[in-house]
Amino acid sequence: MDERSYIRDLAKKQAEIAALPVMKNRLKKWYALNDGKCDTPLVTVEFNGPEEEIFPPLKCESQLARGLERQIMRNIRNHELLNDDRVIPDYVSVGIPNRIVPFGIEIKQTHAQYSDGRRSMGYKLHYIIDDLQKDFGKLGKSQTHVDAGMKEAKARKAEIDEYLGGVLPAKILFSSFNVLIGNTFLKLMGMEYMLTALYDYPELFHKLMNTLADDYLGFMKEIEKSGAMIFGNEGGHLGQGTWCYTSDLPAAGKSAGEPATFADVWGYINSQETVGIGPEMFDEFFFTYMEKVTRNFGLLSYGCCEPVDGIWDRCLSRLANLRKLSFSAWCKEEELAEKIRGKKIVYHRKPSATFISVDAVFNEKAFAEHIAKSVKAAAGCPLEITFREELTVRGEPRRLTRAVEITREQIARHYRA
Repeated sequence: MDERSYIRDLAKKQAEIAALPVMKNRLKKWYALNDGKCDTPLVTVEFNGPEEEIFPPLKCESQLARGLERQIMRNIRNHELLNDDRVIPDYVSVGIPNRIVPFGIEIKQTHAQYSDGRRSMGYKLHYIIDDLQKDFGKLGKSQTHVDAGMKEAKARKAEIDEYLGGVLPAKILFSSFNVLIGNTFLKLMGMEYMLTALYDYPELFHKLMNTLADDYLGFMKEIEKSGAMIFGNEGGHLGQGTWCYTSDLPAAGKSAGEPATFADVWGYINSQETVGIGPEMFDEFFFTYMEKVTRNFGLLSYGCCEPVDGIWDRCLSRLANLRKLSFSAWCKEEELAEKIRGKKIVYHRKPSATFISVDAVFNEKAFAEHIAKSVKAAAGCPLEITFREELTVRGEPRRLTRAVEITREQIARHYRA
């Protein structure tokens, strides 16, 4: 197979989709939503299950071609199957390869395998700490890689531009900067020991948390100083199946030619691993250090699957730059919605995956009622609904299609701006 011709044909198809009038309309809606306006709720799907369930198998063999095929084919399939509110871009995105390895430790993983030898999603982490005092010396300085002057990103862009021959341009984007503090400790010692270590060695735990926060801040300063970033207000990924479009970045008064800083981008953070502790302990051992880092971002998106209603009053309400808040399937929706209403904070709802991924038969009536409850609760809030914990479609890809259609129907019936 002539991989280059095949990829260019796919690129032409993406370009045609990107040129559809609906994409310009969606783009306007994204800017309005992320600017904190209640104009139009948006619906997206981020399928994280086995690719073969909804995407065709890759045909290319070379690394460059496979990477382009995966990105372009996902854009095409997203439009043809899901037709959600994602803007299909008129470019191929290129990231900036900045990276931090907390405490210099690469945690090993062992993946389970299917009977045919393929790697499954399930995995086991190999923890290195089982006694924090005894193993404290194993933790060193965090290691970082910074793409100074974006040389690597620019070289990647040039390589893709040459490969695609002008059919679609490559574009360097700065996605959200992810801060994974709780997740770092989970990988080092496991959740059970992490929670008991708070009692056994509180001073050591505080020391590690402060060190990690300072390492993140040092990494961020290094990125700024090295020119390894750009403004993060366009189509970069914002974690949790959403996007960085906003008119509120870069920081006020910045012109296009000025160097970017972290005041010009989105940050993203969550703390699923700490749902087993109360608000006071979460504040003392985790949130204090999260806030130390996240106050530097222009805008912030918070949360994943954890219910955040219990930590709103004591912790999250203090985040002056919070713009997007995750309402997971375990969140007390009405109670939390009342607290964010009128604050320009996006009510980012993650519906239960049960209807699509667990139930043998997709119960559309029950699903519609589930969505209607969220839509009604979100009255007066900018609303975004993202399906992202659906790890299987049980052989029925159109479950996702119908989920989008039904959600739009419920928004049309029940949403009150």
